Amino acid sequence: MDAHKKTILFVCFSWASMGAGETWIDQYMAEADAMNKACGAKEYPACREHLLRLEGLLDGRADIEYRLAKAEAMLGNKDAALEKLSIYSKSGLTFADPGAAPEFAPLKNSPEFETIRGRMQTSAEPLTASRTFLTLPEPDLIAEDIAYDPVAGKFYVSSVRHRKILSIDKHGVSADFIREGQPGVWAILALGVDSKRRVLWASTVALPEGIGYRKEDQGRSAILKYSLDDGRLLKRYDLKNDTKHALGDMTVSPAGDVFVADGEGPVYWVDHQKDTLDILIDKGVFRSPQTPALSPDARRLFVPDYSRGIGIVDLATKKVKLLEHPKELSLGGIDGMYLSGQTLIAIQNGTAPERLIRMTLDRSLTRVLAWETMEANWPGLGDPTHGVIVGNQFYFIANSGWDHMADDGSLKPGARFEPATIRVTSLVTSPTSPGR
Repeated sequence: MDAHKKTILFVCFSWASMGAGETWIDQYMAEADAMNKACGAKEYPACREHLLRLEGLLDGRADIEYRLAKAEAMLGNKDAALEKLSIYSKSGLTFADPGAAPEFAPLKNSPEFETIRGRMQTSAEPLTASRTFLTLPEPDLIAEDIAYDPVAGKFYVSSVRHRKILSIDKHGVSADFIREGQPGVWAILALGVDSKRRVLWASTVALPEGIGYRKEDQGRSAILKYSLDDGRLLKRYDLKNDTKHALGDMTVSPAGDVFVADGEGPVYWVDHQKDTLDILIDKGVFRSPQTPALSPDARRLFVPDYSRGIGIVDLATKKVKLLEHPKELSLGGIDGMYLSGQTLIAIQNGTAPERLIRMTLDRSLTRVLAWETMEANWPGLGDPTHGVIVGNQFYFIANSGWDHMADDGSLKPGARFEPATIRVTSLVTSPTSPGR
């Protein structure tokens, strides 16, 4: 979960320059500010140089490729502009129409440009291979995460707005597992099931979208440990209220360890032996870490950064390297992410369009060999958030309701709540256009 989703990607950067700094994040902020100034002043050589640096810092994000294409076109570099536009057109993202951009007027009569336009039209077509498993009972839940207990055959869904957890049995019958209004429980975000130890893990964050939010709680966050069998709160793990936190995403290992991403930068974990919440990766490595995924051997943690791509954490050394991928695959804006064998599924709700993608990794799990869009461009998808793998099926939350909310937690003017749905699709089925 990113508390500022939709404001990070594909928008004009506006940070003040901080100099080079010690981390890629400091460099990112400084380069983005310099790029804005140079491009805004139509100083295209400088604009291009800053964009090339951002291309490396942001792991080839599609919006940077598109801006580079514009800069190259304005510098008269036709071939370079078409190359960058080709990368953008293969990304499957459609946040900008090259045909409407005056910068590309000199390219419009080329056959390469027509091919690019054709790809863009294909990328805008609806794709789905999922079906509705369940429509959630309350329209204003703002459903965030979903987990599954194979022992009881139950799903669990978190509600941001009503600050509660729902349980759903195999017949689709739902009930409150944790009722709204529990003391010290803010918006419920991440969920994780440890079926062996009969534990449901949850994260709670003080967010204005939650009913009863108090401004004095802003930035507070905690991990909650519940009994799966009777709903008792077994333990609470609070972070110090010395800085802003947003424990928004998690995964649970077979050994019972819990890995938790703080959307404000750090990654934490609860070692099942120590039973304490400790820092795993400190601030400065990730800008906005999201749902982590554990490798099958439990030695590496895959962590998507909402601002750029996917980092692979070696849990023994704490060293991090980026997942290698084709140039056209833009990996910013990932919220939920799940690994099964060599198949990696990502839910991108920070992109346009919002979508689900499926990646096939190599045997070493360090490089993307192939990828495809699973779900995109159909109205019922709405703002997807998280999912869970059950056998060879993937269940995910669609139309969560996040996109109806303003930053202050109120409903956007003209918006109305609609029930979220849980959709299900095969891990291997190829998507088709609805109605075909």
